[in-house]
Order: sequence, then C-alpha cells, then structure tokens
Amino acid sequence: MTAKQPSRVAASRRRRVPRRLTLRISLRYIEPEIWREITVPDSFSLLQLHRCIQVVFDWLDYHLFEFQIGARSFELADPEATGEDAARTALAQLDLAPGSSLLYIYDMGDAWEHDVRVKAVDPIDAEDDPDLLAYLIAGARAAPPEDVGGPSGYERLLLAFAGASDEEDADVIERAGPGFDPELFDRRAQNHALVLASAWGAI
Repeated sequence: MTAKQPSRVAASRRRRVPRRLTLRISLRYIEPEIWREITVPDSFSLLQLHRCIQVVFDWLDYHLFEFQIGARSFELADPEATGEDAARTALAQLDLAPGSSLLYIYDMGDAWEHDVRVKAVDPIDAEDDPDLLAYLIAGARAAPPEDVGGPSGYERLLLAFAGASDEEDADVIERAGPGFDPELFDRRAQNHALVLASAWGAI
C-alpha cells in the first residue's frame, strides 16, 4: 500500500506568497503627532523591522527594544530575556492583516512607545528578482533626540525651543544637538538612508 500523495491544493497552500506590508508608525503621548509610513517585505524579521524604525526615526539603536503583539512579546535573544526572539520571528509568521497593530517600545528608560498599524498587505509580484527592500513613504516632524527624557522631557525641550531664555533651558537645547529642528522631516534623505541600509544588508 503506497502512502497517499498530497494533493495539489494542499501543496499550493503550503507555498507562501511573499507580501509587502505598509505600516504606519506613530509615537504615543506627543502632539502634534510624530509618525512615519514605511513599506517592508513580510520576510523581514521583527529585528529587521526594529532597525527600519531606528533609521526613519533617527534613533541611534543603543538601547533595548521590545515588540508586543497581544499577549506575546519579542526582544533580542538574551539569557535574561523573557520574550520570544525577535530575530527568529518573521512578519509573515504573525498573521498580520490591514488593521492589525503592534506596540514597539524603544529605550526602557525613556520608554518611547510606538503604535505600529498595518495599513495594507499586498502580494509581491513573482519575478526573477523581486524587490525586497524597505522604503519610507511619508511622515511628519522630527523624532525626539536620544536620552531627552521620554515624552515629558521632549515636551520640556519644545517649550525651551518656543522661547524660554534661562540658562537651564539653554542647556536643554544644547543637549538636543546642533541643528535640531522639531518640525523638520526630510523624506527624501531618510528614504535614501533606509533603502541603502536594506540594500547593503545593514537592516
């Protein structure tokens, strides 16, 4: 008696169609809103998505991070880590659809919380060389500088930029770094950086 061969339908179900996700990422607790919209292949891991967010928000990637999806959490593999391994979890494994959402937390001290919402899911054309790069589509305002003290520290920085002139506020502005403009968003430059990083394997 020969083993039953899998049907063509079952085999086709096992063949995953690569998809591209359009994600809107916005910082919580800050008004006016600071946000970015990116598109990435669903073959990217959560670690790769973390790196994309780092690029488009001008973060420096020297703090811990965590993704939360429902009751599950994902972080860098570490003996003390309690979450799943972000590097071993692809977006394709998470059953994401338009309207799905994730929470991304960066820097457990400043606790920058980002809402990550899936806007669209589109199949990637079956080509000999499919486009598997990340792109920045749109956004608004500059992300807060690193180590500014979370949303409350950033609010203080904005008040300092608004015209306070005492020495303490001048020090806050200096720590933000030369040329920092809270309203500046350069999509072309940030998209260029994201495309290069994903093309060169830095993502």
